[in-house]
Amino acid sequence: MADPLERLTNVIALLLETREPLTLDQIADALAGQYPAGEVARRGAFERDKAVLRAEGVPIVTEVLGGEQAGRTGYRIDRDRYELRLDLSLEETRALQMAVATVRLGVAWGDDALLKLGVPDGDAGGGPVAALPSLPTLPTLFDANTVRATVRFRYGGKARRVDPYGLLARNGFWYVVGHDHGSGERRTFRVDRIEGNVTMGEPGAFQVPEGFDLAAAVPEDPKTIGVDGGAAVALVEVAPLRAGTEIRELGEAAVAERRDDGSVVMQVPCANIGAFRSWVLGLLDAAVVLSPPEVRADIEAWLAAVAQGSS
Repeated sequence: MADPLERLTNVIALLLETREPLTLDQIADALAGQYPAGEVARRGAFERDKAVLRAEGVPIVTEVLGGEQAGRTGYRIDRDRYELRLDLSLEETRALQMAVATVRLGVAWGDDALLKLGVPDGDAGGGPVAALPSLPTLPTLFDANTVRATVRFRYGGKARRVDPYGLLARNGFWYVVGHDHGSGERRTFRVDRIEGNVTMGEPGAFQVPEGFDLAAAVPEDPKTIGVDGGAAVALVEVAPLRAGTEIRELGEAAVAERRDDGSVVMQVPCANIGAFRSWVLGLLDAAVVLSPPEVRADIEAWLAAVAQGSS
């Protein structure tokens, strides 16, 4: 389950973007794995989140729904009140958008956690115990998403032109999801891997597609987050010592073959080659990439470069 900081960030993003009020079940489904599975625990966690956000001025409004959801409570953020509640300069607005990076979580975070939305609390005690990275490219990306402006940046050694549909924090990293003009498809980019600056074009250059689901667009497993449509699945031989652990992590469905010596061949997502490489190297000599050839070659080339650099 995601830590409270990440969940608060994503609740704000979700409730700002929704066109219709969302029930708690819909919020939990959209933020898969970030709320407890049990109904009582889920409700308790959401009520604490809601109290923290409202205490810091985030205008979460509730509505009694009709139709198929008749009688149930829906939640959304009043965008006008959220975006205009303070007379902010451009710099202050950018700080507001990035404020979650300075959230401090205390031991009893449900009572005193602070989502700093541009207003100091005057309490100098305690340091940050959980934080998302504050990156120089984030303000421009947030601005571009707000005004629907196309952005340009370099990523993976290529020049990109992207319509940023949304930004989301997941597993300690920021991701921007949008239409990549070069490929003509929707792509996901990890913000800390953007090379150099981000430049923003004219406002109103695009519309977010109807039904776009930001939370669903950024998978929980970073190994599945691809940019250029590379190989989706690799076959990896895992030694007996680590086989059980990796089966528990990836699930029985990932097992392609069980061998007599206790080793297994597993199907592992590799659309994000960097995240896949990190996973493989974390297993040291307990993992061998069998296929596809281009993924195996990437691992070999990376190891050779490291070895050459350290020699």
